[in-house]
Amino acid sequence: MPWSRRHILGFGGLSVLSGFAGCTSVPFIGTIGLVLRNYTENAYDARIEIRVADRVAFEQTYRLPTASEAKPYVVTEADAVSNIPKGRTYTVSLFLDGTEVDTLEATMDCTKRDSHSVEEEVSIDIGFPGEKTVDMADSQC
Repeated sequence: MPWSRRHILGFGGLSVLSGFAGCTSVPFIGTIGLVLRNYTENAYDARIEIRVADRVAFEQTYRLPTASEAKPYVVTEADAVSNIPKGRTYTVSLFLDGTEVDTLEATMDCTKRDSHSVEEEVSIDIGFPGEKTVDMADSQC
């Protein structure tokens, strides 16, 4: 049977539709960033550990000087961990001077509109004014 132009165009249309169907299965992936603030009059060695799928994906120690004049000392890591699929659970642990003081468990879920990217930010506040403790939270979408 000879192939007509209509047959060839029909197969082309099917391949395009198949390609569009495949686009919906592209996973959303993203990054985890962090902001670490020291509001206290104490200097610390602060170690941050981020675990994804029970593996250490990020580990860094920072020397945090004391806060000055009610302004915290701030450390920012915009892309601490990348290529994390949406829906994946991760944990962030904070160690001050070698002692674990807090752990946060969160899920990658902050999807930007019209994008296949997910961006999360973990905020860690040590001694926020009026408090003597550590406060950890992930970004609220």
